[in-house]
Order: sequence, then structure tokens, then C-alpha cells
Amino acid sequence: MSAPPTKKKSRKGLLVLLVIVVAAAVLVIPPALAGGLMVPVSKVVFGETTGSLSATQAAANVSLVTAYEYYFSIRTGGMLRTSDTSVSSSNGNTSITMDLKLTNPSGQTVDLGNTNISGGLGTRTHTIYLSIDQGVKVSGSYTLNIELTVHVTVLGILGVSIYSKTVVATFTVT
Repeated sequence: MSAPPTKKKSRKGLLVLLVIVVAAAVLVIPPALAGGLMVPVSKVVFGETTGSLSATQAAANVSLVTAYEYYFSIRTGGMLRTSDTSVSSSNGNTSITMDLKLTNPSGQTVDLGNTNISGGLGTRTHTIYLSIDQGVKVSGSYTLNIELTVHVTVLGILGVSIYSKTVVATFTVT
């Protein structure tokens, strides 16, 4: 009779099996969720200046990235990213609400929700990433409507709703 396997060999086998299962999950799950190895990502960029009541025209470009890049890099950073260029609270504060609506090639409009940003007056650059999670899946023309509502408080006492403006970006997935 042979001796039963030792616990050490059994644990080593389980560890190897666990590593194989985790590696397989990391390799299989992103393409399975994305419906393929490559996914379209639209990057929409626009700026707004709360002090001069303006917003720039949105620029959009579409690129194909791997499902791995999308799930492990782009998606983890969030759909909307804002960077302050020259913002100061010395003249007042602002509260910006962005309401995002995406119209797909079949004419259906998807409400992507809204985001609130608070801070000083000044210039900001907003970058919006749209892909399979937001409904950018099929070929065709998409339109993103970004409704900005800005509320400004000057010197901590005067609250004024400055403006409401819609910024539109159109892009095509091929």
C-alpha cells in the first residue's frame, strides 16, 4: 500500500489550481462582459468658465481599445473626469450640475444621470468616456447632450443662478 498524500502536497495543488482559476477569470471575463475583444470608447472633451459664463464646443473622438484596457484602466477612472485649470474661491463659489443624455443610432435617448461639481470660479475641462456600459455598442451616429446648470455665490451672500446651457457632441462608431 502506498501512503496517502501529505497535506503539504494537497495544499500546493490547491494553490496551483487557485492561480489557474484566477488567471482564467482575468483572461476570460472582460471579453465575455464586453461581447468581444475590442470595444469602442468615445472621449468627449469640453471646457467651461464659470466667471465668464461660457462653455466651449465639445470635441469627440472614438477609438477601439481592448476589453482589458477598458475594464482595468478606462472604466476604473469613472465616466466623467474634471480638471481645474484656473479656479479660485476668492471671488465666489459655484455649483455646477451636468445632466447627460445619450441618443443612440436607433433614436432612443438614455439618461446617463447627473453630476454635481462644487468649487471656486474659473475654468474647468471636463472629459466624458462613453462605451459599452453607457450603451455605445453598435455602429452608427450618437449624440450626447450635456445640460449645464450653474449656480454662483458671490462674496458668500449673493446666490444667483447664472446660466443653463446645453453642450452637444456627436460621434460615429464604425
